[in-house]
Amino acid sequence: MKAVVLSVGAELLGGFLTDTNSTFLAQDMSAAGIDLVGVMQVGDERDRIAQVIGRAAEDAELVVITGGVGPTEDDLTREAIAHYVGEEVYVDPEQLKIVERFFASRGISMPERNAKQAWLIPSSEALPNPVGTAPGWFVRHDGTIIVSMPGVPREMRRMWRDQVLPRLSDRLGSTAIVSTTVKTIGIGESAAEDMVKDIIHRGNPVVATYAKNDGVHIRVTASDADRTIAEKLVEQTEDEIRKIFGPHAYGDLDTRLGEAILRQCQKRGTGIRVVEAGSAGRILNLLAEEDGLAGWFSGGQVEPVADAASRLGISLDQADATLALATALVQSDPGSSSSAVVAIVARAGDKVDDERYAGEIAYCLSLDGKIYERTHQIEATPSEMRRRAALWASEFLHVTLATA
Repeated sequence: MKAVVLSVGAELLGGFLTDTNSTFLAQDMSAAGIDLVGVMQVGDERDRIAQVIGRAAEDAELVVITGGVGPTEDDLTREAIAHYVGEEVYVDPEQLKIVERFFASRGISMPERNAKQAWLIPSSEALPNPVGTAPGWFVRHDGTIIVSMPGVPREMRRMWRDQVLPRLSDRLGSTAIVSTTVKTIGIGESAAEDMVKDIIHRGNPVVATYAKNDGVHIRVTASDADRTIAEKLVEQTEDEIRKIFGPHAYGDLDTRLGEAILRQCQKRGTGIRVVEAGSAGRILNLLAEEDGLAGWFSGGQVEPVADAASRLGISLDQADATLALATALVQSDPGSSSSAVVAIVARAGDKVDDERYAGEIAYCLSLDGKIYERTHQIEATPSEMRRRAALWASEFLHVTLATA
């Protein structure tokens, strides 16, 4: 089954919003055996949207549209679909009740303009949206299926998996496609690819590496007429990859870095505190977001490098000032005797050019009575320096907690 994804919104064309929906749909379609042949973006113009739907329908049996289903005048996806198929919209009483209940559950009356979100056309089937006000549409027209979903990613993803894919099951091919992702950290994409090159050359499963903000993702996809065989291929290959990367492999597609770090604390039975200077509290915030593992995070503190050095009597002119400050922060922390404590110090030095500074980042971890240290030299903008500090700190923590 061939498909085209159409993202609607002037904010996309203006560069004010990144189209993450298309990336998600591309990955999910591949896993479902749907052949994605094109991705398009279009602004909030009814006739233009209808025209692009027509072009997409020439290339594919499935047109998936995200965005433009809100209640305002510039939300025109419904009007465009109706115009393309030559049908009139009407307010569906059952859908209107659902929208009204959504607002009533929040103790407010439904604005009159939100009745637009209860529209249907004769060839459409409403797709429930339990986490938002806008239902989707599933339209069958001249052998083409047109799907319309909200642009809000959490609403779109749930609707796609819970409502759209089940309705497409009779149109999908008999070949089973199974995939998984192994997330790794601390190893660059080229090096990661080299580590699994023998696996890549096998062909099935297909193995590919992708550099992301939270490390390098290794995608494993197998296909076979027998789903059990495809699943076994993916499982065996995933196990092999995890053995190759060891503690640098920290999870699957849904695993967050903070979650992976605190899972290691949970396995060891020790909490962790974070002390940061110059890194804007990025690791502290990363761990604080993990409500499900809150019992293993003991909080911490954030302060400027100069303030921390002054408080602890560390001279920033000494050769090893950055690491000395990280060590002193750990030793002076009140939680160091009862739980693991990590200090992160990100310090910018002299300017290299108009934007970049020569900097140094140091880590010190007190764990089970032992001290683990690491330093990195870097030339970057202050923002990039802080980003790198958080990424390297995540790898330092995950690997050390897993192996020490």
